[in-house]
Amino acid sequence: MKVKIRLSGTKKEVARLRKHLLKNHPQMILSNPREGSNPKYANNQMWFCYGDYEAGKIRRRRSK
Repeated sequence: MKVKIRLSGTKKEVARLRKHLLKNHPQMILSNPREGSNPKYANNQMWFCYGDYEAGKIRRRRSK
């Protein structure tokens, strides 16, 4: 079973939660935080991390 994940918030919130989740869940892979690109929110962009969680499978990350 694989579940898609998206974290959203401020840059600091997303980075902190990403670090916490990766440390405690080796089944999860998450990208580095990146700023949103929606022109509607040009002056107030959120930050995002995308990834997935695969139950029962320890996954290798290419970078930390």
